Amino acid sequence: MFDELIKYADSDMYPFHMPGHKRRFKGFDPYRIDITEIDGFDDMHSPTGLIQSLNQNLSDYFGGDEVRLLINGSTSGVLAAISACTEPGEKLLLCSNCHRSAINALNLRNIQPVFLEPEEIEDSGLKGGIDPERVRKALDGDRDIKAVFITSPTYEGFLSDVRTIADICHSRDIPLITDSAHGAHGGLYRPFTDDYNFENASETGADIIIKSLHKNLPAFTQTAILTVNGFLADRERLWHYYSVFQSTSPSYILMAGADRMLTFLRAEGEKHFAALNRELKELWNEAEENGKTGVAGAGLIGRYGIYGFDPTKLLLSHKDMEAGELYRRLREDFHLQPEKTAGKYVLLMTTLMDDREGFGRLKRAIRELK
Repeated sequence: MFDELIKYADSDMYPFHMPGHKRRFKGFDPYRIDITEIDGFDDMHSPTGLIQSLNQNLSDYFGGDEVRLLINGSTSGVLAAISACTEPGEKLLLCSNCHRSAINALNLRNIQPVFLEPEEIEDSGLKGGIDPERVRKALDGDRDIKAVFITSPTYEGFLSDVRTIADICHSRDIPLITDSAHGAHGGLYRPFTDDYNFENASETGADIIIKSLHKNLPAFTQTAILTVNGFLADRERLWHYYSVFQSTSPSYILMAGADRMLTFLRAEGEKHFAALNRELKELWNEAEENGKTGVAGAGLIGRYGIYGFDPTKLLLSHKDMEAGELYRRLREDFHLQPEKTAGKYVLLMTTLMDDREGFGRLKRAIRELK
């Protein structure tokens, strides 16, 4: 495995996929800082020192009343949130396109699901958002529902109107859990918020929010945060299950990576987001002028339950190719590794760590595929 990873890292394959650091965040030997919980380095499960300070810094930057770092990924946050807000045998209202960790939580805790189907985006093979009125009707129709769980943004970048959904839930004293694993960068760059309603999930009224730091930001894989607002969600239960689903041997490499990410974002985040915005606009113009290649997303806002969109997600399609063929051509002919195929599209993930060379190669691919 080590040899194959080195071979891939040394190749000319460009990563339009997770993790968000795009293998460009360098500068230290991970073995030198790989320790366990020794004197002076705090306890992740009962933090009072270095880790508590990092949690507070994460809260200051990403928002939310209380934040704790996750080193078992957003999966552990989803498991903890659902466990904290429901008892065995109780009902949870959740979107059917939720992450598998939510389904695992149902099975582990014997929770009864009440599924909400997101609106289907016609002729795309993709799911949109959750209309708040459908949440209202579901809660009115079943008074036994104890909590609501939605995914916003989705893997493909579609956001629901979380603020209105939160108001509906709170009017019934029901907590709202938002899986925003793909939205940690929401609200960090004002033009994305203003132009695409790409808001910070921690500021939209949800009671518990889960965000992955590694998907779209320069942090190590498995790094995420769990945020709680207000007191509708039982914090004592939440932090209990937080410990249940976290390793008792947390990686200081992952935690230090999150700290380093914060330092970088505060010092250089705005500059890098602005450069990403410029590259994205140039790419969209290239695709529009091309005539064969399309980039979907922002034009769907206001339809199919979609309140906003993450513009860093590129949903690429080609008039003369199915998604699988386009994926293959990008990878084999142009050495561009997409994230995955999604419906009739190929999903490419961009972040503030992408460079002009990568976007240039993608624009050349679009031109040549014409």
